[in-house]
Amino acid sequence: MKTIAAIILVIVSLMFPVSGYSEDAPKTEEKKPVDASAGKSIYDAWCAQCHGYKGDADAYTKDVTLPLPRDFAFGVFKFRSSSPGEPPTDADLTRIIRKGNPGTSMPPWERFSDDEVKAIVAHVKTFAPDVFSSEAKSIKLDNPPKSTPESIAKGKELFNKAKCVECHGTEGRGNGEKGWQEDFKTDWGYRVAPANYTHAWELRNGSDLVDIYRTISAGLSGTPMTSYLDSLKDDERWALAHFIKSLQVTRKLGLALKVKQVKSLPTSADDPVWKEVEYLDLPMGGQLMFEPRHFIPTITNARLRGVYTPTEIAVMLEWTDKQPSRGADNVPPDAAQIQFPTKMEEGAERPYFYLGSRKATVNLWQWKASEDNKAASLTGKGYDMAPESKEKQNVTAVGTYTDGLYRVIFKRALNTDAADDSVFTVGKFIPVAVQLFDGNNGEADNKAAISAWYFLMTEPPTPLKVYVMPPIVTALVFAVGLMMHNGMRVQRKNKKKK
Repeated sequence: MKTIAAIILVIVSLMFPVSGYSEDAPKTEEKKPVDASAGKSIYDAWCAQCHGYKGDADAYTKDVTLPLPRDFAFGVFKFRSSSPGEPPTDADLTRIIRKGNPGTSMPPWERFSDDEVKAIVAHVKTFAPDVFSSEAKSIKLDNPPKSTPESIAKGKELFNKAKCVECHGTEGRGNGEKGWQEDFKTDWGYRVAPANYTHAWELRNGSDLVDIYRTISAGLSGTPMTSYLDSLKDDERWALAHFIKSLQVTRKLGLALKVKQVKSLPTSADDPVWKEVEYLDLPMGGQLMFEPRHFIPTITNARLRGVYTPTEIAVMLEWTDKQPSRGADNVPPDAAQIQFPTKMEEGAERPYFYLGSRKATVNLWQWKASEDNKAASLTGKGYDMAPESKEKQNVTAVGTYTDGLYRVIFKRALNTDAADDSVFTVGKFIPVAVQLFDGNNGEADNKAAISAWYFLMTEPPTPLKVYVMPPIVTALVFAVGLMMHNGMRVQRKNKKKK
């Protein structure tokens, strides 16, 4: 009940004004002296629910947020543009308030006027007055050099030379060995994971080039991410930022994925056909509807691709996982499930988006890292019932893990003729949802990262007549025109003879 109350408190605090502050209230444009007492009343109304009334992060929401809210009284601030050992500038604190903190419970606060933000900053500084006794200066961040193949290559070299690879991994997915040592912790004693540079939406200090350069230069205080301000020259830090920026993948969001017909299904995740087809990114969130609720999922994105032949379909699922688990030492194995409605008649409502229900079941294709590429075809009848395994297994799977990336290919016939199997009809949309399990995050059963419903559509093959008819029609039009032209010439000659 305490957890539910905390969630409701946060939601209500974001929806309704408190202490006279309204989302529609006009923003003050006039310059006024910064009033820390005014900042206190705003802070108590909007910020204390997470950061605590004393700024010590002792609040109701501390059990349902990842990472934990910042303890202002500790006087250590991760996100700064100032040199190591210096406090953040007022501009740094303003930036975090305005932009929020991606991937965390800290939202962007657009509702406050500039004067109100200044007042909040002034009040936050009162929690650690000794830290802010001197004024900090920002590192020079302007005039970034343009990205070139040479600068990216130089940055890649520095990525290894500066030992970034030890924490962030060869491909920058946060799977470096050093990041999983027992002493890889914050100053507060909490375990922390290296950043996944390929996912721009997860970079909490910003994902733009200047944001990355600022992080490299200033470091992240209180974490193992050190400052390279003294160890790397300015042009080297820019080159490193260019390389890290180049690692970011393009996230393609949408509602539906077109599945292309091919001559034969690919047998591996490295098959070139996968690069030739479209993909769809599915944002993932924690399962919050049923106990045990999962507030801190580590998997934020699932990438879906698909191809089919006249008889079979293959769907490849990709996601990043910084540390794989095969289910040893009482740690659950990593796992994946793709879900389709068991029956999807024209105009019918979709089943419940998480594991279906007793009245509207779902067909689950399941893969576990512990089972050596064995796949299971299951029937989901609701969150409170364990999925039932089918007597006849119609699904196969091949899974690989390389440099922090899982890729699992599921294959099955378009129509198995089984009563409780989903059917893929060419040209028809079929709902699809995904559940992913990070074993090292304790995810199993109802504790998972889940998606909403999306759609797959097996794209009809282009009929031969589409290619044949245009030139035929063109030839006919040309022939008719030529005949008409010749006929008119004959008529003119005949008239002249007469």
